[in-house]
Amino acid sequence: MEIIAISNQKGGVGKTTSVSAISEILSKSGKKVVMIDLDPQANLSKGLGIEKPDYTIQGVLFDEYGIEEAVEAINDNLLLIPCTKALANFEIEMLNEIGREYILKNKIKALEGQCDYIILDSPPSLGLLTINALSAAESVYVPIHAQKYSLDGLHEVLETIDKVKEFINPGLKFKGAYFNQYDQRKLLTRALTEEVKEMVGEEMLLNTFIRVNVALQEAPTLGKSILEYAPESNGAVDFKNLTDEIISR
Repeated sequence: MEIIAISNQKGGVGKTTSVSAISEILSKSGKKVVMIDLDPQANLSKGLGIEKPDYTIQGVLFDEYGIEEAVEAINDNLLLIPCTKALANFEIEMLNEIGREYILKNKIKALEGQCDYIILDSPPSLGLLTINALSAAESVYVPIHAQKYSLDGLHEVLETIDKVKEFINPGLKFKGAYFNQYDQRKLLTRALTEEVKEMVGEEMLLNTFIRVNVALQEAPTLGKSILEYAPESNGAVDFKNLTDEIISR
């Protein structure tokens, strides 16, 4: 079982879209995948048509029930542990809890042997939920937009990864960054690509660039994945290539 976090402290860089697409592609290849929605905005849950779940990751984290009870089937191989905006209370409720950085990691242990991948959709912040995601994960990937502010987010999340490795989770590996909503026609885009290579190292910028594609924005509004909504679109093709690259790493 491999645990992967998709993380960037900036919002709107495609974390949730990435988790949904990568997870479904892995599930279609025969892998059993559990997605965990750790963003109190609950966009992953809502985008998959789960608006008012009875069991959630916050219920698991608050010891109300076991993690197995919160798993909802999206298809035969694709599962989701949803959340609601009430997850935002986690930061406050656990502020003085001893071992608060390891709560998610300890809960996930119950899924050992029951799936091939757990993929974590972390919130757009560097708070306790993100620290829990990085504490539980073995690998982390960082989606970025070709915008200057997005690169600031990359720098900050790389610093956080280093600190988590040093103090909390020595086994955490930064596996790479990748561009989302990429438009190679823009001069700024090409310039920032070189800047990212300098920041993370050329080998840590994934070769697959997720192109600007309206289908990626339309699919979740209809409660569908990109493979359901537009399987031949650039977005679906790019995410298939990205998933192959992630598997190869």
